[in-house]
Amino acid sequence: MNCTDIELCSDGEIVYVHNAVVSVLAKFLAPSFPWVWVLGHRPNRYMQWWDATLPLNSRGTDYSGSIRDLCFDLQLPTHDFMAQATGFDDHGLVLIQSDRPMADTLSLHAIPDAQQNAVLKQNGATLRIYLPHAHETAQVQSFTKGYLATIVGQ
Repeated sequence: MNCTDIELCSDGEIVYVHNAVVSVLAKFLAPSFPWVWVLGHRPNRYMQWWDATLPLNSRGTDYSGSIRDLCFDLQLPTHDFMAQATGFDDHGLVLIQSDRPMADTLSLHAIPDAQQNAVLKQNGATLRIYLPHAHETAQVQSFTKGYLATIVGQ
């Protein structure tokens, strides 16, 4: 893993991982924290029409046909995400790991950047991973000082 030195910050610590893919970044997830929240996942990296089946509403009415620009959040157990991590390798990722499920109404888009870490920590977040695109530099932030060194071996 090609990483920078760990930087301490007011909200924990940060490391940057170069040429990252999701399955490599998944090594930063702690199995002891049971929840993963993936924000704004786009299953198709390209702006193009493609065929899929998806729900039209929460009652389970399905639509099968051409769609594009599909984007959604996922919340799932850490072990389920780990089992699927390689399926995200061609994608960028915004991920929050936490000790409990995130609230239905929590939306980071509505929270100013300067307040996001505090809100996440209040809601049980332990780790944040941001990878803009596959094979770029990812930012991994732990809200617990000393944790990242246990992963990168520093």
